[in-house]
Amino acid sequence: MLSFVFVSLLIGIAAYYIKYKSELTELKKFDYSAQDSLFENSINTKINQKKVDYKQELYDFSDNELESIITKVKLNSANVEDLILLPGIGEKTAEKIIEYRKSHGKFISPNDLLNVNGIGEKKLEKFKNLLIIE
Repeated sequence: MLSFVFVSLLIGIAAYYIKYKSELTELKKFDYSAQDSLFENSINTKINQKKVDYKQELYDFSDNELESIITKVKLNSANVEDLILLPGIGEKTAEKIIEYRKSHGKFISPNDLLNVNGIGEKKLEKFKNLLIIE
C-alpha cells in the first residue's frame, strides 16, 4: 500500500514537472520579430524626419528634447496639475509653490522658487527653462 502511494506521488510529480517544463518552453518560443520591425520602422521614420547621422542620436534625451515634449508653465497662474508636469515637481511641492505665491505675491524670476521649501538649485535647473513669468 505504501509503495503504491509512493509511486503515485512520483508519477504526479513527474507529470507536474513535464507540464511545467513545457509551459516554460512555450514562453521561450515567442516571436518578437513583429514588435522589433515596428520599432525599427519607427526609428527609420525618425531618422528620415530628423536627418540624423546614425540611430544612436535618437536615443539622446537632452534638455532640448525635453522642452519639445513638455509645454511651458506660467508660474504665476499655474495650478497644481500644471506644476506637477514639471520635472522633479510632485503634488506636495506644487502645493507649496502655490502657497508661497499666495502669501508672498507673484514670482518675479524663476530664482524666487529657491525660497520654496523643497526646491534647491539642482531641482530648479531641471525645469527653469520651462517656466514663463508673466
